[in-house]
Amino acid sequence: MKLSLNIILDDLSNFNTLCYVQNKSRTFKGLRLLSDRNPTEKRDHLTVCRLSDVLEGRVSKGICTAAIIDTKLPVDSTLIRDCVLFDTDIDVSGLFSAIQDIFEKYEGWCAAMDQLLIRNRSIQDILTLSEDIIGNYITISDSAFSLVAYTQGLTCEDPITNRLVENGYHDQEAISVFTDNMLPDYWRDADDIYERDSGIITAYPMLGKVIHYNNSYYSHVVMLCNNRPITPGLRDLFHMLIDHLMVCFERQWVDNNQMPHIYDSLLLELLSDNDLTEDAINARAKNSGLPSSGSFTLLKISTDDNSGIMLQRLCQELSARIPQSRVTLSKDILIALLILKDPDISKAPILQTLESIMERYDSRCGVSDLFHKLSEIRLAGIQAQTALEFGKYNKRSRYYLNADQKYERACTFSSCYPLCIISENVKGLEMVRSARTYTVLDQLHEYDLKHNTNNLDLLYAYLVNERRASDTAKIMHMHRNNVIYRIGKITEMINMDLDDPGVRFKLLFAFETYIPREE
Repeated sequence: MKLSLNIILDDLSNFNTLCYVQNKSRTFKGLRLLSDRNPTEKRDHLTVCRLSDVLEGRVSKGICTAAIIDTKLPVDSTLIRDCVLFDTDIDVSGLFSAIQDIFEKYEGWCAAMDQLLIRNRSIQDILTLSEDIIGNYITISDSAFSLVAYTQGLTCEDPITNRLVENGYHDQEAISVFTDNMLPDYWRDADDIYERDSGIITAYPMLGKVIHYNNSYYSHVVMLCNNRPITPGLRDLFHMLIDHLMVCFERQWVDNNQMPHIYDSLLLELLSDNDLTEDAINARAKNSGLPSSGSFTLLKISTDDNSGIMLQRLCQELSARIPQSRVTLSKDILIALLILKDPDISKAPILQTLESIMERYDSRCGVSDLFHKLSEIRLAGIQAQTALEFGKYNKRSRYYLNADQKYERACTFSSCYPLCIISENVKGLEMVRSARTYTVLDQLHEYDLKHNTNNLDLLYAYLVNERRASDTAKIMHMHRNNVIYRIGKITEMINMDLDDPGVRFKLLFAFETYIPREE
């Protein structure tokens, strides 16, 4: 444990002190008494001595000292740059004992918190242990504004805090106050401990720390300074408490497979059958930090790992690599709402990113079509689920009109729904495969195998390039005249008129669903 000078000065506030240490946040592992028998100096220890010892050069530069004033202060203050001077009647040994008591108190507190963590005790246990040390009222709430723990041995006269403790959650009145003062936006971006004065939100000055995981609001620790004022030392103590609480938060995150975000319940409710009006959805979305309109797509991801660990890791990487994602869990399915800057997802690198993530975690992903209102998310959920199931259990044609169909693990609804629709019943699939436009593809495929030709690929390239011979030639690495000649032979072979748009449509649809028989 390291103790900051700020904390030591707070505990010695009854002493008459003069501090010439520029960085009062400097921390120390321990304490040493300057003596002839112990000349060793340690920069990470606070040295106790007399002012005369410092002025006589018995303390090296850079060593921080707590010195009893036993002589006149020098005119040149640089001579005592790293000194805390004490104008007191006690001697050096008495000062050493007083500061040693401070070290022992906080070392004991940290050791006791460490023991609670080793024994896997709760957040509430740590708060209860810390009441006498911190001295102020603390509450901890989760992303749904529900109460997690509070200092039960202390009292507080703050109205919002008292309602939180009484109800077990922040009521709508409190949430409205937070929203009107744009606090949810502030909390989402707050990385370090923050400070707020008393006023509209609380009756007391406060220190707060928002815990984030995967770029999302997870939990909130609030200390109301109703007994002790905010000082640099109190900030440092609060930081030490947060460091220990973080271990509990991380355990909850990993061990309990918990991913509570303020938007979780809304997303899951919208994905199920619900009677919410669009106005109600928009209002709740605002409180949850979700845009009600924009460019969205929805992902549903599954993995064969039953422990849930892979989904947790997947969630972390997804949030890190696709920052504009809102991720939640529903049973063994990971659900992610992506807020897109580029509305053309097939041309954006996002599909390539998803494919690489899915491959790394041996998972599969269903991707919905683009939608523009949060109220449309239920249909997007059905699309993503359809794509996920189709990608897991069905083969896809290697001939595709959609650029995104080339991805094996990130299956988009737009790439699979033609075959998905006709695969809903055996009769529908049999009907498609019995159609002449499908059987001629089998005819070309068998001919290619027998004669080592590429008629099937050539016909496909010719059709998707709108019968432009030059473009087809570039793709197939052929001469334009050779393309024209070969297409003529293919037309004779299949006995179909490629000038007929209906024939071309049926052939392209057949290609979209075509799986060679031996595969």
